[in-house]
Amino acid sequence: MSEPSPILFVTRYFWPELIGSAPFTSDIAEWLAKEGRRMTVLSGLPHYPGTTVFPAYQGRRVPYETMGGVTIERVRSGPPRSTSAVGRILNEADFMLRGLWALLSGRIKRHPMVLALCPSILCVALALMARRRDGSVIAIVHDIQSGLAQQLGMNGGRMATLMRWVERTVLNRVDLVVVLSQEMKDQLRGIGVTVPIDVVPLWVDTDQIQPAEPAARPAVKVLYSGNLGRKQGLGQVVAMAEALAVRRPEIEIVLRGNGNQAQELIAEIEKRHLDNVRLAELQPNEALGTALAAGDIHLVPQNPQAASFAVPSKVYNIMAVGRPFVATALPDSTLWLLQKQSGAFLCVPPNEPSSFAEAVLKLADDPHLRAELGRRGREFVEQHYAKPLILSAFSSRLDALVAQR
Repeated sequence: MSEPSPILFVTRYFWPELIGSAPFTSDIAEWLAKEGRRMTVLSGLPHYPGTTVFPAYQGRRVPYETMGGVTIERVRSGPPRSTSAVGRILNEADFMLRGLWALLSGRIKRHPMVLALCPSILCVALALMARRRDGSVIAIVHDIQSGLAQQLGMNGGRMATLMRWVERTVLNRVDLVVVLSQEMKDQLRGIGVTVPIDVVPLWVDTDQIQPAEPAARPAVKVLYSGNLGRKQGLGQVVAMAEALAVRRPEIEIVLRGNGNQAQELIAEIEKRHLDNVRLAELQPNEALGTALAAGDIHLVPQNPQAASFAVPSKVYNIMAVGRPFVATALPDSTLWLLQKQSGAFLCVPPNEPSSFAEAVLKLADDPHLRAELGRRGREFVEQHYAKPLILSAFSSRLDALVAQR
């Protein structure tokens, strides 16, 4: 049997970042390496979800690293200098140009198979340049930037039009596009992407993340864990906390994470004089299960303008620890449909603080319901989203693509 082709993975987000796409890109690379494939990752300086480079990577030349049998080559591209659309695009272009120089200088070799994480679409463009003449490129799409730009009304829609053209042009040059949901696939078809598209959902490590018994305490703890960013719609949590502060002030609400909206959240909490909500730091990834089990009820708010086709990765980990959660989502969105399939959490329409508060109170006042939803969630991810199930299928798809070529 011939040795598998070496693989290059181009991604801005990778270990040791804790949240967002990094845990999943790291899982993919490590899984493929354990199968005996020579894996090289081309990434930037880790920073997400913060706005500064991690201390261990500041002020020095970053040599190549290894993680789980994966070789990691980094270019000196850190976080964007501003959170504006133009600032992010310039930052993504900076990463692409630095990656291109790594190719031209011979530091990174062109590969017969290249994976690329989108966003950014410029990572996919770099992957195309890193492909051998007879090689394959697979674009793993975790977000559709043109759809986000259009829904957020950037530049009156002109930015969305340009981004849509770039996405269509670049993605139609790859050999396979991998998306998280059927809704994402439909949206890419809608902008003119014609190459093969496979749906490969996010997964959860059900061996590492185990159910845990709730802690005994006087009142339930309500927890949000993740990025404190615009897309998360965290203003809904503050408004909901204000409603609970009047009715049930003993219920503690914890927002755990960091991001570019953290200071705005702190200011809003102080402005409303809320004593029932506080911010805390993210936990190390190896303590993820323990950290998630610390909450009795979880919150998954979403900005309805930015998330109609998205399912936050955290929901599968919350299900895996056997905890229920309340999500804000538009009816018939991907997240709302997941609620119908799993029966493991509650959904309420976005920007309705009273409905959000009522759903939290429903779970807070019924420990048996919390336990039942937690049980359903654990069972659901074991059956449909366990890591070996998803990644084995993904690996087989790569082999099939090589065989076709």
